[in-house]
Amino acid sequence: MNRLPRDSKAKISQFRAVTGASEKVANDCLKMTSWAVEQAVDYFYSAGLSSSVPSLDMNAIESLFMKYKGKNSDMIEAEGVAQFCEDLGVDPADIVMLVISFYMNAATMCEYSKEEFTGGLVKMSTDSLDKLKRKLPELRGELKNDDKFRDVYNYAYLFSREKGQKCVQLDTAIAMWQLLFSGEREWKLIGAWSDFLQKHHKHAISKDTWAQLYEFAKLIKPDFSNFDEAAAWPWLIDEFVSHMKEAQ
Repeated sequence: MNRLPRDSKAKISQFRAVTGASEKVANDCLKMTSWAVEQAVDYFYSAGLSSSVPSLDMNAIESLFMKYKGKNSDMIEAEGVAQFCEDLGVDPADIVMLVISFYMNAATMCEYSKEEFTGGLVKMSTDSLDKLKRKLPELRGELKNDDKFRDVYNYAYLFSREKGQKCVQLDTAIAMWQLLFSGEREWKLIGAWSDFLQKHHKHAISKDTWAQLYEFAKLIKPDFSNFDEAAAWPWLIDEFVSHMKEAQ
């Protein structure tokens, strides 16, 4: 889905939040109706495609939201998110929580609006903690898919920004990179990149640098033998390569 325009991705997310359909079904229905969401939803039900979607208890989903939302707030805040993680049996820093937040399209770390939380559970076809627990291995496994990993990687930048900020603070960016480039997605230079930033950069990370580092980690060999100095890499990545070559 990463090759679709941003507007199309947003319409797919909106469609799935309403119907609980898969990405493929959402994409097919929207194409059939020239990407008109309301018409696509009507087509989904009139064509009998809803029978392929597991039946969800929306009251149960709303009850879950009410369980975790703040007493004096209409949001699930940091304390509620921590309890949500504890009930799922996962560490808040587990990458699967980033995947869950991606499905919820959460705008900010450590909080979920009602629309984000309920819509995310619908997209994940779950209406209980037990169902979501059973789905955790599948959610982790999705990161093996290059397209899904890239979607989650790009989402992580927006998710990591503080409210009102255009860039991600350095410490937050480093922590998120270390989370993303670990396990089966390990990047051999993540430690050196983190050290370089902490010692020589000390500024917030731009969206362009974030996006281009994904390409750099994917394409450039650890010894930089295929790094083209004439290519249009961000200045910070050029400086990192120069630093590493000087240290060799």
